[in-house]
Amino acid sequence: MAVTGNYYPFIALHARAMTASMSFLQDRFSDVAAWRDEARATLRELFLYAPEAVELEPEMVEQTVQEDHIRQKWYFTSAPGERVPLLLLRPLELRAPAPAIIALHCHGGMYFFGKKKLIADESDPPYLLQYRAELYDGKAIADELVRRGFVVAVIDSFYFGERRLVVPPPEEMQREFLLAAEGSDQWLRLLDRLSINMEHPMAKSLFWAGTTWPGILAWDDMRTVDFLLTRPEVDPERIGCVGLSMGGQRAAMLGAVDPRVKAVCIVGWMTTLAEMLEQEVAGHSWACFIPALTRYLDWPDVAAIHAPDPLLVMQGSQDPLFALRGFQRAAERLRAIYAKAGVPGNLDIGLYDLPHTFSTEMQQHAWAFFAKELDVKS
Repeated sequence: MAVTGNYYPFIALHARAMTASMSFLQDRFSDVAAWRDEARATLRELFLYAPEAVELEPEMVEQTVQEDHIRQKWYFTSAPGERVPLLLLRPLELRAPAPAIIALHCHGGMYFFGKKKLIADESDPPYLLQYRAELYDGKAIADELVRRGFVVAVIDSFYFGERRLVVPPPEEMQREFLLAAEGSDQWLRLLDRLSINMEHPMAKSLFWAGTTWPGILAWDDMRTVDFLLTRPEVDPERIGCVGLSMGGQRAAMLGAVDPRVKAVCIVGWMTTLAEMLEQEVAGHSWACFIPALTRYLDWPDVAAIHAPDPLLVMQGSQDPLFALRGFQRAAERLRAIYAKAGVPGNLDIGLYDLPHTFSTEMQQHAWAFFAKELDVKS
């Protein structure tokens, strides 16, 4: 039975009436550039998040020299009152200006860590190491990228890392917190359990405030591009982004709304929304829900707003969060859009016999894609 039980037929009937009226596959669209402008504007309107313009006010607070790169910690202002932490990695031997990658961290039910999911440190606790082993084959992908000649930027997204929720635990969890040593794996798991329970009131609050969670994510990621453009070591014409899971969703949205991003890699986040409705809605975070999206665009349509620029999409055939048929239908839609745009060679789709992961093999595929499309000279 569908997760929505006896209401699924009602929901499915309503969903079938959603025709993705802004898809490039609609007969009324023929010019990809004109469509891209219109679709991008529609998506940004659906985000319901366009805060007052503010200066970035970037501030570097720390710099360390690692074995093979320089690591800097920065803060910048994304919106009024919102200071965003960012780690910037640059190769020791840098041929500036260099290509840059925005590495977008995933969700995975781990909230205490955001950017640190993608950057290794000697102080990483066993909880984080196990997490990285399961989702990234033990690799810190920001470190992997900087070793290949890229400047890499990683932020804590809204609700994660330094921007995580701070709230007293409910009464039923207070004893568990008292018994757990602060900073221990048990304590971290409790914080994550609390944060996942609080996603519901957080999302409701954002909706009532007139905005959306994905809108905040996309805005902060666009402001990360703004930050990179202030850095003399970055070539503004060679910027890419990559992410797994929620990071893949963020990559799809960033590539759609920001034309300054030239190459996009989406990992573990591609399906048609119709395929998600029956069984997969419950397994996804509030961070991915954009009200009324399917009136205008399906998820492959969102990703394809990046056309005609290069796009790589990778998925595991055993991914429990996305039915294989949903990915296959989304892949068909992506291929049709890129073909109609006249650039079928700018789309690369990889399907791996794997679960929800960004494996070493998939990483090699992605790094080769970026080396080609961003012309790395390392």
